[in-house]
Amino acid sequence: MCAERLSTEVDHIVPGDDHRDSNLQGVCSPCHRVKSAREGGLAAAARRASARRPPSPHPGLIER
Repeated sequence: MCAERLSTEVDHIVPGDDHRDSNLQGVCSPCHRVKSAREGGLAAAARRASARRPPSPHPGLIER
């Protein structure tokens, strides 16, 4: 990915369980660590966003 170091690890191009050769790439450890951390952060943010409850109506408002 960085074109500066030799690839020492295998990374999924598109995150998930697709282990076909076309979805794998060689990367160096530092680049793999950065990419995995970024993807993990995005996944965690998506989980948090989907877990939010809809806001409750204000208790002083009268619904009609």
